[in-house]
Amino acid sequence: MLPLVLAQPAPPALAAPVPTPTESKPLDVREPPFPDDYAWMNGSNPQPPSLLGMGPLTWSVYVDTYYAWQFAQPVDHTIFPTTVGPRHNEISLNLAHLGLDVTGLDGPTGRLYLQYGSTVETIAGQDTTTTRGFFLTNRLLQYVEQAAAGWHFHALHGVNAELGIFPSYVGLESYLPEENWSYTHAFLADATPYYFFGFRGQVFPTDRLKVELWVVNGWQTFGQWHEGRAGGYLWNYRPSGWLSIANSLYAGQEAQSDPASLRVYSDNNVQVRYFHREGAGLLRSMALSLVGDLGYEHRSDAPSGPMGGVALSHRWEWTERWKSSLRGDFFYDATQAISPKFPVGAAYPFPGTSPFFGAGLTATLDYWPSPWLVTRLEAAHRIANQPLFSGPGGITGPGGELPSATNGGSFTPDLRWTDDRILFNVTLRL
Repeated sequence: MLPLVLAQPAPPALAAPVPTPTESKPLDVREPPFPDDYAWMNGSNPQPPSLLGMGPLTWSVYVDTYYAWQFAQPVDHTIFPTTVGPRHNEISLNLAHLGLDVTGLDGPTGRLYLQYGSTVETIAGQDTTTTRGFFLTNRLLQYVEQAAAGWHFHALHGVNAELGIFPSYVGLESYLPEENWSYTHAFLADATPYYFFGFRGQVFPTDRLKVELWVVNGWQTFGQWHEGRAGGYLWNYRPSGWLSIANSLYAGQEAQSDPASLRVYSDNNVQVRYFHREGAGLLRSMALSLVGDLGYEHRSDAPSGPMGGVALSHRWEWTERWKSSLRGDFFYDATQAISPKFPVGAAYPFPGTSPFFGAGLTATLDYWPSPWLVTRLEAAHRIANQPLFSGPGGITGPGGELPSATNGGSFTPDLRWTDDRILFNVTLRL
């Protein structure tokens, strides 16, 4: 008789490990790009996350008001040249916007920001490509600050592809003064674009590196003068929370009358927060921002030449509410390719000569009574190698008005070699 052998139960199969909620998320969600706090940087929003989030939608309200005094006291109340705070001795609206961002839909992305204010005229209102043909006008698009639609891909640490109107990738200073250490812009910032119309592709190979590819219509234009596309690239490396390094390149045909023209421009900036401490006490942080640009404009029907400049800014954060900044800048343009010109619609030719160079020194004091409100007091001194800035007679016409059959008489724009102004600003942003 065979011995009775009891069957042994089979060993239980090894169960597959159940991923935790965190591990099941894509890499770009688990390790989002630029994880440190970069609110201290020049050109970045220093506020905490918006209070106006509604699920996948985030609203934005921005109201920027100012009072400026130019010591030349121009009769036409026009501060020239500038893109911010362009009215003298008036309580004015620089910029207001109402915006909506779409995020968190696991794919679709987009935003729409509608804007109003004097900055709209000093920047988008100066675009003359809208005179080429029909169905593209300043009144149609200048009140659109941003408008884009695209898709977010869960690849690497994030990939984005979008079409529309975007803030410029060339230059450090933001279009929104509240994000900059100084309220007014440096020569270098005003000479480079604040917006582009076209395609933007973003790739985050790591959580410390961003690479962008741009294909756009032109140098701060809604349309284009020639048939070739413009654009370039940007990369931004932030190895830690105290350092940011960025480089961008732009190339395009920008001269209206010269299809053989070519503008190549490189913008480079380094930002360093070299002192930082938490808690109470005077002086919370100190930071430096250095911008260096170099470009060249080739022309087949006019002189060609280089352009570029530098801007160095320092920021002191004394307390949570009090901050101050000091900026020095220099700009050179051999052929006046991107130098200041009279506003579109001016009745008189701009008398500028080549080469052009200008320099400025700006001091800014901030008081933040709330994270959502900033008040600023700023003083600026500027010089140029030729008469450039508004004098007492202004740049508009006799008595500060456009010339007409009734005001008669001859007029020459009153331009001076130096410019001094002070400005008080209040900005609400939610």
